[in-house]
Amino acid sequence: MAKRTDRFLSAFAAFYLIFGLLFAIAYAIYYRWEVPFAYFSPGFFAVVFTWPFQAIGFINDLLYYGLA
Repeated sequence: MAKRTDRFLSAFAAFYLIFGLLFAIAYAIYYRWEVPFAYFSPGFFAVVFTWPFQAIGFINDLLYYGLA
């Protein structure tokens, strides 16, 4: 039972971080963050770890402003 739970939690954590990384890259591109230093900033990693909360505002901005 514990092995199954460990496998599930590992898979969930990997999915969460990989999707968060992809989301944070799209977020940085959309908001035009400076390229060389933005991806090492604390704000970038904050978006990686809190992407479900960031997605709400990002999707609203994307729908309201488009790709302007």
